[in-house]
Amino acid sequence: MAKQNKKEGLFGRFLPRDHDFFADLATHADKVQEGIRALVLWFKTGEPAHADRVRRIEHEADAIILKIASALGEVFSTPIDREDIHLVSKAMDQIINYAKNTVREIQIFNLTPDENMHKIALLILDGACALNQAILSLPSYSPEIARHLDKAKKCEHRVEKLYRIGLNKLFEGEDLKEILKKREVYRHLSNTADRILEAAEVLSLILVKYG
Repeated sequence: MAKQNKKEGLFGRFLPRDHDFFADLATHADKVQEGIRALVLWFKTGEPAHADRVRRIEHEADAIILKIASALGEVFSTPIDREDIHLVSKAMDQIINYAKNTVREIQIFNLTPDENMHKIALLILDGACALNQAILSLPSYSPEIARHLDKAKKCEHRVEKLYRIGLNKLFEGEDLKEILKKREVYRHLSNTADRILEAAEVLSLILVKYG
């Protein structure tokens, strides 16, 4: 028995027993919200600095993901299932990844975001803010979280409507190259909203399991 306790003590020196995963998820959600806000500002102003900021924030969000992944492999226990923490962080990471890809596609194609794209970006920001508020409320699992998640899900549905409207208007044009280029941008925006829905659904399942 003494030998076993000595062994556990040895591993305990290197493996932390606790880690504040909720704080990391909140930091990540805040970073994602910041990145989407920069995307909206770029759509509105066309200032290259905002596009650069989206890229920089995406890299900063990656660093948080790595921190979470590393901690998951080191700690003895987690406040919720490790897989749930991974799924939330992964879905949030994909939101900012798609935002970065949207910037890249627009710049590669030398496009100017149209009014409908700007409206979609604003809805995506609303969804990112709602997700952020839900994650900031953890680990209380209060009814307020469910309201934030419901708002995030509704944002995705509203984006889908504007996405279809945008595509319909797009295909009324005659410049095929322009149509194909902008369609790719619309797809990236739609995928960004889909990841918001995915993150909200994962968080909703967590509420059911632990609430």
